[in-house]
Amino acid sequence: MENKPVLSIVVPLYNEEENISALLEALIMVCDLTHKNYELVLVNDGSKDKTMEFLMEAAYANPRLKIVSLSRNFGHQAAFSAGMDIASGDMVITMDGDLQHPPRLIPDFLKKADEGHDIVIGERKANKQNSKGREWLNRLFYKFLSSITNLEFKNISDFALYNRAVVSVLRRLPERERYLRGLVQWVGFKKTYIPYVVDERRHGIPKYNFKQLLKLVLSGVTSFSAFPLRLAFWIGLAVLFGGVIFSGYVVYDHYFHPNPLIPGWATVVILVTIIGSVQLLVLGIVGEYLYKMYNEIKGRPTYVISETRNVERDKLEKTPYGPL
Repeated sequence: MENKPVLSIVVPLYNEEENISALLEALIMVCDLTHKNYELVLVNDGSKDKTMEFLMEAAYANPRLKIVSLSRNFGHQAAFSAGMDIASGDMVITMDGDLQHPPRLIPDFLKKADEGHDIVIGERKANKQNSKGREWLNRLFYKFLSSITNLEFKNISDFALYNRAVVSVLRRLPERERYLRGLVQWVGFKKTYIPYVVDERRHGIPKYNFKQLLKLVLSGVTSFSAFPLRLAFWIGLAVLFGGVIFSGYVVYDHYFHPNPLIPGWATVVILVTIIGSVQLLVLGIVGEYLYKMYNEIKGRPTYVISETRNVERDKLEKTPYGPL
């Protein structure tokens, strides 16, 4: 493309060979209707199926498709970072590749951006794939995150639009463990939200299992709040206070009760178990923060690119967290 794109759409893909054809068809149809010069930045996050083969074949016939293949599976957030580093449009939209983020809403995002909003975020009102229990937990988590970080977190995902000024700021932030949803709230700018319903997956299975979701939750909490560390302190203080009260009760019972507690190991075991559990909890929380610091100090890149197509790598700007 000779002209600089106005719109870039960043899509990370991991084992999505069954969805690629429908995804590209939907994105190209919607983007053509916008009458804007656009590019699709498709990031293969170490897929083990034929995702990369299908992407390269599609990019060979369509120069608007920019393909980035990471050397291994670096994770959802790292793939988004790689795509945003490649994207050159004045507006950048990030979305998942399983069609749960409906491409038909792209014109609505652009309209809000034209009205002067720097960031337009899709707010989930319902999820056809998740159970009501999981949706309730999602909303509870974001309310909790809002309360401990002094930032506004709604029931959102990574379905959002950012103008070039916001993208430039995000690309200059140096942290390597990147929680995009939190960074977007932290940088500020003028935001608005578009409600939508998450569609069901057409093919394949969800890529976020319980372990990955828990990792994302921990990343969000520890990246933007010291609340867990403070919570550990208050738990320890509460256990200490409870221990003092219990000790007083044991002394009182021994001298004033006609049938004092039977001396034995049960009381000792219970106290040691409770106190030991609190100590391990505190150590685990501190360890999580130390692990994040350790990763930042090592300075390894967030992702490594192994292959590209329709991307001029020598013209890309270097970022503090990427290999470019």
